Amino acid sequence: MTKYSDKVRNNAPWKFLGAIFFAAIFASGIFAWCSIDVNVNQIVNINGSAALYDREGRLFHVRLSPDSEWQIPIRLDEMGKWLPLVAVNAEDGRFFRHVGIDMLSLSRAIFQDAISGQVISGASTITSQVIRLAVSERENRKRTPATKVREFIMAMKLERKISKEKILECYLNLAPFGGNIRGVQAASLIYFGKPASKISRGEACLLIGMLKGPTLYRPDTKPISAKKRRDEIINLMRKKRVFTPEETRLALLEELPLRKNELPSRAWHFSDMVLNSNPDFDENDFHQRIFHTSLNLETQTKLEGILRQSLSDFPNEITIAAGIVDNRDASLVAWVGNARFDLNNTQNSSSWVDCGRAPRSPGSTLKPFAYLLAIEQGLLTPSSLLADTSMAFSGRAPRNFDLKYHGAVTARVALAESLNAPAVRVLRMSGNDRVLSLLRSIGLHHLTQSSEYYGDSLILGGCEITLLEELEAFCGLASLGIYRQISLLKNSGSDSGSRFASEASCWLINDILNHRGNLTLFARGTLGTKWQVALKTGTSYGLRDAWTAAWTPDYTTVVWVGSPEGISWRGLVGARAAAPVAMKILRVISPKSTWYERPEGLELRRVCSVSGLPPIAACPSVKYEWAIAGVTRTVPCDMHKIRAGKSILSLSPEFGSVTGNNNARVERRNYELKIISPIPGASYYIAPFDLERKIPMKSEGGVKRIWWYIDGEFAGSSLPENTFFCSLQDGEHLVGAVDSAGKTASVNVKVFTPGRRMNESENNLLF
Repeated sequence: MTKYSDKVRNNAPWKFLGAIFFAAIFASGIFAWCSIDVNVNQIVNINGSAALYDREGRLFHVRLSPDSEWQIPIRLDEMGKWLPLVAVNAEDGRFFRHVGIDMLSLSRAIFQDAISGQVISGASTITSQVIRLAVSERENRKRTPATKVREFIMAMKLERKISKEKILECYLNLAPFGGNIRGVQAASLIYFGKPASKISRGEACLLIGMLKGPTLYRPDTKPISAKKRRDEIINLMRKKRVFTPEETRLALLEELPLRKNELPSRAWHFSDMVLNSNPDFDENDFHQRIFHTSLNLETQTKLEGILRQSLSDFPNEITIAAGIVDNRDASLVAWVGNARFDLNNTQNSSSWVDCGRAPRSPGSTLKPFAYLLAIEQGLLTPSSLLADTSMAFSGRAPRNFDLKYHGAVTARVALAESLNAPAVRVLRMSGNDRVLSLLRSIGLHHLTQSSEYYGDSLILGGCEITLLEELEAFCGLASLGIYRQISLLKNSGSDSGSRFASEASCWLINDILNHRGNLTLFARGTLGTKWQVALKTGTSYGLRDAWTAAWTPDYTTVVWVGSPEGISWRGLVGARAAAPVAMKILRVISPKSTWYERPEGLELRRVCSVSGLPPIAACPSVKYEWAIAGVTRTVPCDMHKIRAGKSILSLSPEFGSVTGNNNARVERRNYELKIISPIPGASYYIAPFDLERKIPMKSEGGVKRIWWYIDGEFAGSSLPENTFFCSLQDGEHLVGAVDSAGKTASVNVKVFTPGRRMNESENNLLF
């Protein structure tokens, strides 16, 4: 047997050379002290995974870090009791006593390495490990003695700049745990399915034991080695009296996790919005990629469930998008950009589209804001009389969804039933520029064109907005005239905002839209008898988008139903497709919501039952309606007068065939006769096999009867409310109309049949 003295004698040359070698390294380290510095920000600002927490602090979404790792930095006080305690006792027992390097361990390592002739002990401390993980590995430095000395110097300097607790925090956030897992929070979630603050003594020992060899001691791939290493750490904790004998026994009995858990990826489209919003964070903030959002995970789960259930009513190409805003601070508490989204479905690309942020035609949903502005200017009250009759509208006549006109209606009825012609008249009354400016001021940023570009179609859906923008606008209406930008992060919402309309005006609009007449029977049943909600539906041209905005004083929701590709479908009607979904949403999340208290400035005023204006002696009956004191106009009723002892109702031609009561006569005021079809200056193409060749002719404002003339020759007559069809030959024609009072109007129109050979004179006329 070789004696110990022989070993020492045989290794003497190596011992001598090793001592010189390490002494030289140490001397070089001292010399380099002044030239090596440590960048604290590079160490403490960990660019880990994007991790999103809801407003209650629940993690719901994690994405890979820029280095394609799962790494969720957390504070030391969020790591629980056992992880930091076990880490210090197992990895660096004198951590809180040394200055970055442990001289006792370093001396022992130098001696052992010199004796053995090779490096068997590195004397690393937690501080030097932080430098290795945060600096050396990122700079791809080779593991040489020079690198080790450099790390020791930087470790000592780091100790002078930040606290021990911060160093330990960085270490546990940077430590690798096998594969692409880094940091104790990600490791705890993946291996145990719970945050680091909730893990047990045995689980803490398992994670800290993995630090010696993250690949060698993975519990999912090397369970035997992992258990052996864990038990060593547990027994070490017993030896150091960190664990009691009973705690040690229980820790040793704990089972190892045999498979990994997936990190959460809930609310994908909401998370996209947060990550793409680029919020401004303090550069020195540790949580650079930690987002405490406005989302309420319980509300999100309810919304997802309602939309998933509602999808069964629609074909596969139709989806739903919806959002919910808390009106108290304008925070987005739930968001589903596409109810058919499936993280694992890479074949159907349309399911990944966030339809809630795609510009779409809003249909009639913007009408309330035109009425709001008219009421705000004192031009309108809910009882004001409006004409739902044919009118000139950019060369066309707006029709209601039921293809009927209702004559004279109150503003309350016109808005509640979403009638088109009255809405256009209110838009013109309020001023197209003013309405457009109002819409932009409440968040509809996609309205970038001029009012001339949109024309009267602005209020009927002839523009594009997003669901998120509409949520913002209707949240302002639900907040009684306070506009606030929707917030995505916790505590970033505002209780103040900017006022765009008075409380009284908004209260009147909300009162009008607290109406159930145009809802389906199912939706009305969902509401119940006492619960109150305001809503506005919308349907885009061609049945491509179905909308409903609905709100209580507490919450606002907007629901969109349609196809990401813009496919038309006959079921895409706001009141039928979107309204029932919106009602279910608010019924679930806001079941106990009360209604708005009447604000100051509103007063009940006696008005004429017909005109809605303050009554005069000629008005046959009166009623009471809300008005805004000092704002609503006080011009008395101008529709009634006494003539020959009888009340006469004097109407403009726009009101069509409305009559008064049995004791009243109706007369017409001065008016202008207009031809709304054919469209002035238009060219009409006749199908080659259309033998009748009929063109529709319609006027606005005529009385009793309309006589039609083609190129000066009588063609026939019709009632003002009817459409007259007349056959026209190819060429240019002058269409004229005369009513019973002698008013006239005329338009030019061109007609030709495709494929028919024309002579030179006809060709010049048409082109």
